[in-house]
Amino acid sequence: MPAKASFTRDMFIDAAFNIVRYKGRNKLSARSIARELNCSTMPLYSYLKSMKKVDKELKEKAIGLMLSYQTTPRTGLAFFDMGLGYVLFARNEKNLFRFLFAGNDDRKYVNAGKILKELAFKNLVPKMKTDPILEGLEEQQLESILTTMWIFSHGLAFLINNNAFARDNENYIRQILEETGLSVIRAEKAKAGFEPVLARSSSKIST
Repeated sequence: MPAKASFTRDMFIDAAFNIVRYKGRNKLSARSIARELNCSTMPLYSYLKSMKKVDKELKEKAIGLMLSYQTTPRTGLAFFDMGLGYVLFARNEKNLFRFLFAGNDDRKYVNAGKILKELAFKNLVPKMKTDPILEGLEEQQLESILTTMWIFSHGLAFLINNNAFARDNENYIRQILEETGLSVIRAEKAKAGFEPVLARSSSKIST
């Protein structure tokens, strides 16, 4: 007799994640996961219990990928890496971005936005403290800068994710985020009594 196929919880989650990532959340079901692994739905229900729990684990996995985009060094400064990574995630991972933010239930959208903003503040504000361009600013001021850039980056990410923004190459995204970010930092430093002179030079920004 051929050996009985064995499956693990991680295998089911990975299969579900691939379906959402490449086909969209509307294509996810117990049957589609089973087809992905060439098995019946019986072992799937034994491991995963309900699709609601599957969604929760998939969101955690998608958020992890998004944060990895945001913390990948690209510009030489963590602050700009955050925004650039976020927009690139929306561009490159269209289905995952929509899975995290979109939906027919507005309450789910609001809750997702709130949770992701809290995660961003928890993970990204500490990194901002290491940026020379933000030296001297208090945590409250850093949060103010991050909030403003969150609003801008989120809007840009949505436009690019929905193919409503023609210029989606990385260099242009980087340029527009840097120009906006510099303006936001100047304004915050002015409120705090600084007299900054911010200029972009290669991969560094001097103050």
